[in-house]
Parts: sequence; structure tokens; C-alpha cells
Amino acid sequence: MGELTERRLWAEGFLTWADYLERGHCCALPSTLVRTIAEHVSESHRALAAGDARYFETRLPPGELWRLYSSFPEKVAFLDIETTGLYAGSDAITMIGLFDGTNTKVFVKGINLPEFAREIRNYSLLITFNGKRFDLPFIRQVFGELPPYQGHIDLLYPLRKLGYRGGLKSIEAQLGLEREGVLKDVNGFIAVLLWREYRRGNAAALETLIRYNLEDVVNLQYLADFAYNAALTRLPLSVKPLPLHPKFTVDTPFDTELIERLKRRILAMYQF
Repeated sequence: MGELTERRLWAEGFLTWADYLERGHCCALPSTLVRTIAEHVSESHRALAAGDARYFETRLPPGELWRLYSSFPEKVAFLDIETTGLYAGSDAITMIGLFDGTNTKVFVKGINLPEFAREIRNYSLLITFNGKRFDLPFIRQVFGELPPYQGHIDLLYPLRKLGYRGGLKSIEAQLGLEREGVLKDVNGFIAVLLWREYRRGNAAALETLIRYNLEDVVNLQYLADFAYNAALTRLPLSVKPLPLHPKFTVDTPFDTELIERLKRRILAMYQF
């Protein structure tokens, strides 16, 4: 069904799947559409019970994928990758950070990156920021296609629909999320340099890169909570919002002096 049909059903008091299955035959829609919707509602019940988020991703318009977020609370993975550059195929994944709402996990090239392939099968729904164009193409390049039941919400799009533009850190700042000390100055370019420092033998560079990555990952939970609740307020019916999770504390140490040195190096590169 489209948006107009959905709103018409809401106006007639059909607010849940159960409402429709019980008395959908009474709604003021053509009989063929009434039967078709009932069939899809039954299929949706089965897909939800099976943890098949991809079923819903392929049927919802891109601007409505935020609706998936509340339906898979125990099977959500917040995800962010670090790479050697911008292009899947020519550049490589150096690190994948994952947060399941309770624990953080990090998969590092040359240490345990292959373990990601097994871990990711535990989740029905992936949450990223700009992952549709960046993270997932890299992941598919390395690990192949994701599990067929797995859905994906790229927060870039629901947040943009709500009026929030810019990169992840810009939107975090707009919503009052703060990062500790000089971590707020670390960007993707510095992340690449941190990896190079680690490859030269600087163990502190790897810890710092992990901390930067996990800050990205855990903040996705807050942004997902916010985007979901803000989108609810635009519906012509009352739906209970989700409680906002407090920001998860990441305690991995980071090297302030190293970050400052890399910032100076980048500044020197652009001075004439």
C-alpha cells in the first residue's frame, strides 16, 4: 500500500496488524486490495517472527526504513569501518567496530578481521551512517553478500529528512553529543594516518584508532533513538517513543600527543 492508503486505514481505526486481520474486511477499500493487504500482513507476521529484517527493507520506501528500528531490539548491530582510503576494491578495510547495545567489539586487519564474518550473522538489523555508500560496499568486497535476512538502516537518510545535514560529527554537535578532548578533532584522514603509524610499530596509534572508531559506533545508538522518536512525531497518530539510551562509555585509551602531532602534519601539508 502507499502512504495515502495507510493514512486512510489509520483514520478508520486500523492501527495494528491485529486490527486489520480481525476486521479488515470492514474497511472502505476495494475487495481485491483488502485481500492483498491481509496476505501481506500475514507474511509480515512470519517475517518478523523469523527475524527477517530484509523482508521489510525491500518493501518499505527508503524514507520509511526508520520504522524497522524498534522491531529488532535484541538483534541490532551498530557498525562503522575504517579503511586505507575511499574506494572499495582499491582500498582496504583496516578495522570494523560493532556495538550490540551492550558490548563493543573490534575486528582489526592482521589480528582478527576474518572473525567478523561469523559475528555479523548474529544480527538481523545493521545501523550505519553513510553505510549504504561507504561501509557496506567495502564489507561486501571483503566478505561477500551479507546474510539474506539482514536489513540495513543508513541514518544519513532519516536524519536528512528531519533536517539534519552534514557528516556524522556535525550532526552529533547539532544534537549536543560531545567527544572527549582532542577526539573531537579526529576525522577520516587522521584515522588513515593512525593506521599507518600503527603499521610502523606504534601500539598507541592502534588504541587511538580503536577509540575513535568506537566513539562513532556507540553514538549511532543515540542517533537511531533520536531519529526514530523524531519521525514518530510526524505521524498522525500517537505511538509511544523509545527511551533514549545514555551514551555508552568507551574507556579505550587514546594518545592526545599523537593526535596533535598528526593534526600539525596535516596542517603543514596544506600550507604554502
